[in-house]
Amino acid sequence: LAGLAAQADFVFHLAGINRPKDVSEFAAGNVDLTRKLLGALARANRAVPVALTSSIQAALDNPYGASKREAERLVREYARQTGARAYIFRFPNVFGKWCRPNYNSVVATFCHNVARSLPIKVNDPETQLTLAYVDDVVRCLVDALTDEIMPDEQGFAQVAPVHAVTLGQIASLLGRFRALRGDRVLPDMSDPFVKKL
Repeated sequence: LAGLAAQADFVFHLAGINRPKDVSEFAAGNVDLTRKLLGALARANRAVPVALTSSIQAALDNPYGASKREAERLVREYARQTGARAYIFRFPNVFGKWCRPNYNSVVATFCHNVARSLPIKVNDPETQLTLAYVDDVVRCLVDALTDEIMPDEQGFAQVAPVHAVTLGQIASLLGRFRALRGDRVLPDMSDPFVKKL
């Protein structure tokens, strides 16, 4: 780690724990790892910019959110002490390629089930979600690398665009997509969310 820290021009800190077997893993994987990484960068005596992928859960009072908040605090402190740029992304729910059904994406779970003619369970169709498409997330990370994105007044780098939709809307759209395939018709992709979905 020390050798890599001495060579780094920019760090994307994407690692973390989100579904541990024991709650103590949140501190080890989200806080201690961040502290170790930032310590290595500081010892290399270079102001290396850091982009931290946090979560909207950091605003909540739960062990995962607390560990992400502490990682954010460590990155801010590192930036203050070294003069390095810090980009803290509190990602909303991310959907798209590489998401795993029944693990980290309700959209991936719904798509998996619809493709296999399995039922979709929607407890409350009016549940509002804020979603970001994975390609938009990657573009925003690259924008941080090229210094084309600035943190907002709270110090967070924002992913854009985000899509506000309900669980019911997602389930309905995916059901229609399945029906359209049988009719050999493409959905109306004039809506950016529909196109990404």
